[in-house]
Amino acid sequence: MSAAPAMVSDMLVIVKSREVQRATLAEMRGDRREAAKHFLAAAHLELVLADDYAQSGQPALALRSGISAASCFWSAGDRDRARPLFDELLQAHPGQADAIRQAAEELEKDYPVQT
Repeated sequence: MSAAPAMVSDMLVIVKSREVQRATLAEMRGDRREAAKHFLAAAHLELVLADDYAQSGQPALALRSGISAASCFWSAGDRDRARPLFDELLQAHPGQADAIRQAAEELEKDYPVQT
């Protein structure tokens, strides 16, 4: 008996998008705590999506979701979780190293370390 092909949940994609939207709106209001909560939710959803895309044979979408997950962790202030994800993406997708590094560099600029 063969296994059913992996599927990516449309609902998961929609919920992730709404969490990013809620985070962005909270950020625009200056509510970093609320933004961080929603960025973290989106980050975890993106990790699930990245795995689902990889299992369904969609490596470009898996990479995109991986970068988004790392970006959401970073935007939430969890750089310790984001950096290893960027490192994993660099190892798994060496042909996309420039795009991955660019995303990390933009986050460094947009979300500088708060002292």
